[in-house]
Order: sequence, then structure tokens, then C-alpha cells
Amino acid sequence: MAFTPVVARDGNNAAQSMAAFQDLSSVNYAGVSLDSTQQTYRASANFTPTATGAVTMITVTGSATKTVRIKRIMIGGVSTALSASVFQLLRVTALGAGGTLVAPTVAKMDTGSAAATAVVNHWTSTLKATGTGGGGPLATALITTSTVTTPTVALAGVPQMMFPEVGAPIGQSIVLRGVADILEIQNVTPANLGAGTVLTYMIEWIEDAS
Repeated sequence: MAFTPVVARDGNNAAQSMAAFQDLSSVNYAGVSLDSTQQTYRASANFTPTATGAVTMITVTGSATKTVRIKRIMIGGVSTALSASVFQLLRVTALGAGGTLVAPTVAKMDTGSAAATAVVNHWTSTLKATGTGGGGPLATALITTSTVTTPTVALAGVPQMMFPEVGAPIGQSIVLRGVADILEIQNVTPANLGAGTVLTYMIEWIEDAS
């Protein structure tokens, strides 16, 4: 079973290709699958964020040449004591001041894809102020970090799906259009992060010419 292009006509009667599966009888059909011809990327890392204050921890900056569609965001971590913090996803139009930038290596899901054009960064060492808001939060979540020193009372420690929310029906991706369209993962807990917090995250997105 493989992908094969289906030629369809748009509203201007121009031929357009549309991906579809093909069965053993060479019949094309639509299907839901992990596989795709879309150019898909992931950024994943673990890091020690600034512990104090409401702070931007991770950013995804849109592309000057492609439309960026964020499909999944997972986040979790450990700390020296069990801890829980409120994180939010906020669209901003400009980054805030400060912060020590770290750019993780972006992985291609298919080595034949072009290089990613979206930019993912996480921020360490010094406070990164929140950016200029571009609308209400897209999601909020209570993120727990478990201790590695007393495993008999630790939480499971499995990274949590922040987008899409667990149990939610599949809906639209978070779409970033242009370099002034930025998604931030922020700590909005009215207190510091837990002592010794180390966060881990994975962000998956696709890029297209739409």
C-alpha cells in the first residue's frame, strides 16, 4: 500500500494533485495514517529553565517562506521535589526582552524533506520576558514534575500532551504565518518553578506553501 497522486480539478479547472492510498487492486482511497508526504519536523530537548517568575520557556517562530502548522506539543520534567505549575500556549507578535537562547537541532521525520524554516528555541539561565500578546491563550495546562530522588512517591514522569489536549477530538493545527507569528510556552504559575526543575519537550509541525 503506497501513496499515489490523484489528479483533481480546482475551481479554476486547473489540475491539482491530491494524495491518496492505493490498495492491491489499484483503487485509490482516502485514509488516516501515521504516514504522510507532508514535510514534518520535530524539535525535542531537555533543559533547565529560569526558575523565577512568570517566564517564557519555549518559543516557535513562524517562517518567512512557509506556513507552519503545529501538530503536537508534549512537555514534562523532573525536579528535586514534587511540583505542579500552570503553563499556557500564547500567540505573540514579538518576543520579550532578555533570556539565554538555545536552539535545539530540528529532526526531519523524512530525511528527504527540505530543511525546516520555522525556528524553535528554549530559554535558560536568565529571565525571558513574555512577548507581545496576539490574542488569548490557546491552551492552559497543569504540568507536574516528579522527583528523581524518592521514586516511591514520585509521579509517573511521563511527558504530558499539552496540544492537542488528551481526549480532545482532532481539530485544527496551531497555524503560524510569518516571522511575526510566534507561539510561546509560558510559565504563568503565581510562584516560581519547583526547585531543580529540568523540563523536557517535543514539538511536531508541518510546513507547506499554502
